[in-house]
Amino acid sequence: MTIRYFILLLFMLFMTTSCTNARTKQESDDKSLLELVKSRRSVRRYADKKIDRAALKRILHVAQYAPSSYGKHTTEFVVVDDKEMLKKLAACKRMGAPSVAQSAATIVVITDTTTAEGELWVEDASVSATYVLLAAEAEGLGACWNQIHLRSGQQRSASDEIKALLDIPNRFEVLCYISLGHKITDTPAHDDSELNFDKQHFGRYGQP
Repeated sequence: MTIRYFILLLFMLFMTTSCTNARTKQESDDKSLLELVKSRRSVRRYADKKIDRAALKRILHVAQYAPSSYGKHTTEFVVVDDKEMLKKLAACKRMGAPSVAQSAATIVVITDTTTAEGELWVEDASVSATYVLLAAEAEGLGACWNQIHLRSGQQRSASDEIKALLDIPNRFEVLCYISLGHKITDTPAHDDSELNFDKQHFGRYGQP
């Protein structure tokens, strides 16, 4: 066996191993994403423990990668973690928001509605908020979406009252606030038995 032939065999073995490892990693990543989606549940009660600022920043880092209309990324986030302010924030919604009042932190999801893409602000903010929920689950935190858009406050709309409380400029609207905290107990993950696969259609409606 010549040296050249031996080197060629080593190279082929290396490439085969690399491709196999890449496929294995991809399969592992896909599985991890599915497991993350299944394990995410709405959690409304939390342990009395603060969330590290670094964890909150990681969640927002993920959220800012959410797709947006024309790639303008007009959604912004206000994090509230002061206990008294959290109670006031919860009271901005007429029906209340108990999970916000007793959360370790709450992320207020807002979007500038005065831009050319402003007509799509609900869609943009919704995608960003979904990323917040998944990122929180990845951090091992409980989270719950609390709707604000089209909800009443004590005197005005809930959005207007939140903007006044947090000094948010009037060009923004509040879609929701997401309460966060350390889970008290683990909730069982979703499983496929909960899904109705008849809701999947290919080609046209009604075709499996």
